[in-house]
Amino acid sequence: MSYFAAHTLLKAGVSEPVARSVAAQLAFRGYDTQQVIWARGAEVQSWQFIISGLVAATTPTQEERSVPITIYGADSWFGEKPILNRMPARFEYVCLSETQVLVMPAAVFQKLFDTEPGFSRYLAKLTTWRAQRSAEMLTLMKLGNPPLRVVMGIAQFAEALASRSERPPTVGLDGGIAIPVSQAVIAQLCGVSRAVFSEYVQPLALDGWLAIRYGSIELLSIATWQRFSSARRALPTDHINPTMAELLAELHRASGM
Repeated sequence: MSYFAAHTLLKAGVSEPVARSVAAQLAFRGYDTQQVIWARGAEVQSWQFIISGLVAATTPTQEERSVPITIYGADSWFGEKPILNRMPARFEYVCLSETQVLVMPAAVFQKLFDTEPGFSRYLAKLTTWRAQRSAEMLTLMKLGNPPLRVVMGIAQFAEALASRSERPPTVGLDGGIAIPVSQAVIAQLCGVSRAVFSEYVQPLALDGWLAIRYGSIELLSIATWQRFSSARRALPTDHINPTMAELLAELHRASGM
């Protein structure tokens, strides 16, 4: 356990001697599916690293539905911003599947930030990228029309499952990968009914961007989904009411076809 914790700290910029000494202060913890880690407005008392599973940071829409602003997958830390700002959680953090995490107490996090230059540089890069990405996703998922929320909601799973939720996309994983969450839960996360979700998923399947398998979804061409998500977030904020045909065309462009 200590070796894994120390290795994880090294990847976050902590110097080797400090990583070894601090590792004993970290703990492993498991969460059940749909378990809330922090409610909106709660005090965040730890920084957490996902070993396995998926965690969503969600916010309510104007219709009081919860939609994900960020989905974190394996090898991702989450919860740093409330600790750094000494403010309560802005979003609700909920487990989308059974999740195993490594927990760093907030006091340890703050001490490392104050004393470890490599760690503070790591956090600076992480928070800068995430702040921009969260602002973009907040607009898309809260104000976007149903087809946009569905397609971008699915795209977030592609990024999380390809371990891109804590850094910008790079060349890497492609091919297919299954979303370990039911269609009903994905629909709920996208802020739409199950029927509306199916209406927009079918064209994606017909065009070959995903496969529907026994109530679950397998994403095809992860790299295309990542490029699509990046390009869509970069569009002006008034581009939040696309038709499904326009979104399919954007996916085709992202694939280079």
